[in-house]
Amino acid sequence: MSTRPKQDRAEHSLPEGDRTTPGQEVSYAPGPASPPALSESQFAMFELLRWVRLLWSRRHLIIGATLAVAMCFGIRDKFFSVKMYRAQAVITPVDPDASLAGSLGIGGLNSGAGAGNGIASLLNLGGQNDNTMIAQQYIAIMTSFAFTSELMNRYHLERKIVPVESGPGARLTRWAIHERISSRFQAEYDYKSGNLLLYFIDSDPGEGAEILGFYLASLREKVRAEQIGSAAAAAASLQDEIRKTSDALLQNELYELVARQIEREKIAQVEGDFAFKVIEPPVVPDQIFAPRARRDATLAASIVFVLSCALVLGFDFVRRARAQMELIERARSMPPALLPEPPAEPPSSPSPVIPGRAARPSARR
Repeated sequence: MSTRPKQDRAEHSLPEGDRTTPGQEVSYAPGPASPPALSESQFAMFELLRWVRLLWSRRHLIIGATLAVAMCFGIRDKFFSVKMYRAQAVITPVDPDASLAGSLGIGGLNSGAGAGNGIASLLNLGGQNDNTMIAQQYIAIMTSFAFTSELMNRYHLERKIVPVESGPGARLTRWAIHERISSRFQAEYDYKSGNLLLYFIDSDPGEGAEILGFYLASLREKVRAEQIGSAAAAAASLQDEIRKTSDALLQNELYELVARQIEREKIAQVEGDFAFKVIEPPVVPDQIFAPRARRDATLAASIVFVLSCALVLGFDFVRRARAQMELIERARSMPPALLPEPPAEPPSSPSPVIPGRAARPSARR
C-alpha cells in the first residue's frame, strides 16, 4: 500500500515544467472570465443610445425635410390661399313672453284668484324662461335647414357663397348648399355673461358682416311671427270661449284677456328689441381668420419631423431584420462539418500556477 504524501501525488499530476520542490507554495489562477450579462434596463439604455446615434447621423435629412415642408406650407398660406375673415356679433337673448308681459304690465296675473288667472297661467303670460334655454333654442333655429332655406330664398345667399356652376349635373342640391352655408356660421353661448356670440366666415369682410346681419334680422322676424301667431290664436280661442259662456263676470275677465292678447300682438309687431338685444352689431376684425400661416407651418413641420424619425428607425429595423434572416438562411444551407464548434466549457477547477513561472495551459492526456 502506497504511503506517499498527497503533495507528491499532486506534483506527479502536474506537467514536468510545473512541478514544485518540497516546501514551495502552489497558487491557482482562474480561467477565462465570460462577459457579464446585461440587465433589461441596461439593454434598453444601449438601444436608446443606438437610436439617438442613428438619428443624429441622419440629422441633415430630417432637418432638411422638416424645413422644406414648413416653407412650402407657409408660402402657400401666405401668397396662394384665399384669405378668410370672420364677422362677429354679440346679442343677449330675451324671453319674448317675459318681454311682452313686462310691456303690458301684467307680471302679477298669477298672484290673483279667479278663472282669468288660471287662463293667464295656461297662456304663460307672466313666466320667465332661463336665458340658457332661449339661447339654445335660437341656435337650433339658426342652424336648421328651414331657416337656411328661408335665407337663401330671401337674400339669395347661394350666389354669394356657392359659385354658380354650369350644367344640370354640376348643380348642388339645397341640402348641400345648406351644409356649406352652415359650415361658415358659428354660434356660442357665454354662460358667464349670458350673451350669445355669433360668427360668420367669408372671404369678403363686407359680405360677411352683411350676411350676419341677415341672420339677426331673420331670427327676430321668425320669433316675432311666432309670437304674433300665438297671440292671435289665443285671442281667437278666448273669443270663442266668450260666445260659449253665459257668466257675465267670466265674460268680463275673458274680454280683458282678449284685449291684452291683442295688445301683445301689436307690441310684438312694433317692439325694436324684441326677442334679443344687440350688444355689438356685426363687425369684422382686421386680422385674417384663416389660413394661419404660422400655425399651419408649425403643425406640418412637427408632423414631418416625427414621420422622418419614424422612417429612419423603421428602415434600420428592416435592415437589421433582413441581416438576421440572411444569417439564419446561410447557417441552414451550410453542411454540418463546416458549422463552427460550440465554445468549450470552462474547466471545473482552476489551474495551479507556480510563483515565478508563467502560467500555460495544461497538456491534454
